[in-house]
Amino acid sequence: MALNLTQQLFETIEKSSRPLVAFRKNWSGDAVASGLALHNILKKMNKPVVDIVCDDFIVPKNFTFLSKIETIKPAISNLRNLIISVDVSGNRIGGLHYEMEGTKLNIFVAPEHRNIDQKEITTALSNYKYDLVIVLDSPDLESLGNLYQENTEFFFNTPLINIDHSPANEQFGQINLVEMNATSTAEILFNFLENINPNLIDEEVATLLLAGMISKTRSFKSLTVTPRTLGIASQLVARGARREEIIKNLYQTKTIGTLKLWGRALMRLKNDPSVKLVWSLLTRDDFITSGAEVEELPEVIDELIANSPEAEIVVLFYEIPYTNSPETKICCLIKTLKGAEAGRLISREAEGGKDMRQFCLTGVKLTDAEKEIIEEIKMNLLLKR
Repeated sequence: MALNLTQQLFETIEKSSRPLVAFRKNWSGDAVASGLALHNILKKMNKPVVDIVCDDFIVPKNFTFLSKIETIKPAISNLRNLIISVDVSGNRIGGLHYEMEGTKLNIFVAPEHRNIDQKEITTALSNYKYDLVIVLDSPDLESLGNLYQENTEFFFNTPLINIDHSPANEQFGQINLVEMNATSTAEILFNFLENINPNLIDEEVATLLLAGMISKTRSFKSLTVTPRTLGIASQLVARGARREEIIKNLYQTKTIGTLKLWGRALMRLKNDPSVKLVWSLLTRDDFITSGAEVEELPEVIDELIANSPEAEIVVLFYEIPYTNSPETKICCLIKTLKGAEAGRLISREAEGGKDMRQFCLTGVKLTDAEKEIIEEIKMNLLLKR
């Protein structure tokens, strides 16, 4: 009898001994919490190696309460080893050492009896460090940033599970658990765990899953929330999820700097209802006077989305000062909702995935960049119609 999707997913995870959990560079709170929940589950399943990674990840202050968040790595390391083999039959090795010569590594092998012939030396690459990749809350592989760009061969040669709820998802895995009627990836993980082994959802996992759901739905204020979503949240609380702790950290402990940055962005909020586009600007002085950091911009984007329920495209322009220079560069972050593709809105190179793109400009003023990019987006939207 053919296995259903849940059974395929479970058997693939069961067979793996070294899984890697990854999520997009422009992460969401749902991705972070879901990744940590899955990491917890895989550890319970006695996997000898389990890593969780996100390109250039820096732990956000309001998420430090999440268990083991410090285990999220900013890059993939030691993915594959080079094996140098020397045939020493009839010989013995008296010494071995290495030296760096500029950018070259020299390895010295000292035989005791006779010289080593080059024919007795072979090289090979080891197997990959991981035998399975599980990608969460990411519309495509490109959204993983350098994790994918620098390791494309690994991603193509390793079994890949894709778990997401976005209609923009490209179904890029060998197994795709993409449920567009779910409000979050955490909700999908809950359903999966309920089907394979409900006992895996202890107090810590329940807290992580509820944190993902609350973050994605803005504490269940999102229009996508369904009775099923609320039912799952209730079950998680019944299993020990610490709701008060989640709410306190995500919504009641914002720094004054973050609140000031929100206020500046909302004060300059502009929109074009004809194309369901909203945008705002943050200056270099906004960061200096508020004391906020660039790492807090995802929260600013979330706030713009929350205050623009009809928007399908949200754009944020912001100034970043050069190190040891009075000059700045202008960066633009484009977030699309409801399946629209961010890459089709601009005709320039940008980092990110299907629903979020980011790029920077030099030698232009903030207002000039705003005018240029907004006109370009509107023009591309008109061409699509």
